[in-house]
Amino acid sequence: MTTAIEDRELNTELQELYLISKQWITDLDFLEGEIDFLKKLTAKLLVKTTRARELEKLLDIETAYTGLKKDMLNYLHHLEPLIMQTQQGFNLYLIENYASLKLRLDDALVNCHLVKNSIFECSRLQTKYNDTDLNIQENG
Repeated sequence: MTTAIEDRELNTELQELYLISKQWITDLDFLEGEIDFLKKLTAKLLVKTTRARELEKLLDIETAYTGLKKDMLNYLHHLEPLIMQTQQGFNLYLIENYASLKLRLDDALVNCHLVKNSIFECSRLQTKYNDTDLNIQENG
């Protein structure tokens, strides 16, 4: 009787891992859209050194994103048969991989947020400068 309860609990845990991992893919799709948007905004920055620095940061995030998406899809692919048949063997690697992927995703999202703030600030300052310059020209 204990085995049936343990199998149900294990299956529930595996399904939860699978659902969380599916949500990660959604988060990565959002991240991909953010990267594309930020690249376009960064391309409009006038200061070349700032533009180059921000584009380099975005490239680093995009590189992390690409590897992370591949690893997450592999993780999901590994989880699927375990959910269908709980009798298959698995080990602690499954949980360690989960923790590693979660950390990598969190890092990518935080880094994207930091770069987004930096790009927005540069864009805001550029707009403020352009507005000030325009007012000087109109009044001068």
